[in-house]
Amino acid sequence: MTDVILVDKNDHEIGVEEKIKAHELGKLHRAFSIFVFNSKKELMLQQRAKSKYHSGGLWSNTVCSHPRSGEDIKITVHKRLQE
Repeated sequence: MTDVILVDKNDHEIGVEEKIKAHELGKLHRAFSIFVFNSKKELMLQQRAKSKYHSGGLWSNTVCSHPRSGEDIKITVHKRLQE
């Protein structure tokens, strides 16, 4: 499973936790959202898979994910945009 970076209210890293467990327990963790617009200023949305445990089937921002521990955020964002 994927771990997320746990943070305090000031975004200081305080540990890691399994993503599903962090979501279930409402633990504060790092995440990011990307909004992609075309030349007509239209927002590209995604519909989350119905099988997702979190917000399955709902429409969402273009990309949402979590940075990996020790990985540069710019690299993580670029990877998610390519997926």
